[in-house]
Amino acid sequence: MTSKEFIKERLKVKLLAFPNAELSVFDKAKKKYIGLFNPEEMEFVNDKPDVLMFLTGGSEHVAIESVQEFRFYILLASRDANSWAAATEVKAWMNQHNIRSILLDADHPDTSELLSEYYHAFVGVKRLHGQRLGVVGSPSPWLVASGINPYLLQSKLGIEQIDISWDNIVFDEIQQVASDFYSLFSKAENKQELMESGRIYEGLASLIPFYRLNAMTVECFPMVNKTGHTACLALSKLNYDGIPTACEADVCSAAAMMFAAEVCNTIPWMANIAHVGEGKGLLAHCTAPVNHLTSFKLDTHFETGKGYAISGQLKGEEVTIFRFDSMLNKIFVTKAKVVSIPKSRKACRTQVEVELSQTAIKYFTENPFGNHHMVLPGNWTKRLELAAQLLSIEVVS
Repeated sequence: MTSKEFIKERLKVKLLAFPNAELSVFDKAKKKYIGLFNPEEMEFVNDKPDVLMFLTGGSEHVAIESVQEFRFYILLASRDANSWAAATEVKAWMNQHNIRSILLDADHPDTSELLSEYYHAFVGVKRLHGQRLGVVGSPSPWLVASGINPYLLQSKLGIEQIDISWDNIVFDEIQQVASDFYSLFSKAENKQELMESGRIYEGLASLIPFYRLNAMTVECFPMVNKTGHTACLALSKLNYDGIPTACEADVCSAAAMMFAAEVCNTIPWMANIAHVGEGKGLLAHCTAPVNHLTSFKLDTHFETGKGYAISGQLKGEEVTIFRFDSMLNKIFVTKAKVVSIPKSRKACRTQVEVELSQTAIKYFTENPFGNHHMVLPGNWTKRLELAAQLLSIEVVS
């Protein structure tokens, strides 16, 4: 991705002890636990905390007076001075009052890493607010389970939907295509077809400054059927440029791509669930971001046999697969081991076969949220789950 200007946010940490505790209790705790955090990512506060650190027993009332309903908090405690006992009582009270939280051992060696994951999730969720998603055309008619009400999109994620007509782009008037587009797809044999793909890229890219967009999703099939040219390379290049861009005007997938782009600083690959069986899943699509591929070639678009599409080999031995439901109430998240890179002519051109857990297989076969799922090379499960909890989205894993 291109570099971003990160929001200069800090986690607000409140130290909790019994009333009238001496200042030395707090000073010792700061010295002992400051190493849990990156100093540039946190600050100690008295009001409106994000993290509650219990130092002693008797701190329960101070804690519950510091929190707000419907928010999410990290609770830290240790085996010392009844701090864990106090945190347990407060955790139970928070559960009773719809205040979501997780309780962590401040002395566990993994806690510092988890707090770092939480910080990035925390900042990423904040960056989503105020972003604008351009929907070019209308959602493809087969997306019967993937529509998201624009009000929900804004109220849950802070994303504003901007509807855009294809008529707003006059491709025939585009004569210049950026050199980096040609260089990225320099192996193309049909230079005229590459030029047509480049025009589509330039036309879509021109919408970004005009509508002040942070992301797009594009209804591409009508254009393919009308002109014989695909948007696959254009969408791949836009994702490569750092602009989350989904196809089929799928708003649910675009929202998930925007979510991952901010929380993980990586735009995922939007893929079809092409098959699930015998403990494995096949994912495939024609618009994989080339920065997620070790190598790729250009092929025809699978469904139409027209234009250009991406046929590549996904990086890494492990992936994270995730997707929102259409109400933005739930997110499915799982990690999976890559077992092969198929090259079937009966599926979209970039393909990956993964080994799935039994719970993931049950999700896909009994209660899937829809077809399209997002794929990120590597294991991003914890950060995605923490970000979902910040947004009051239930994690199905």
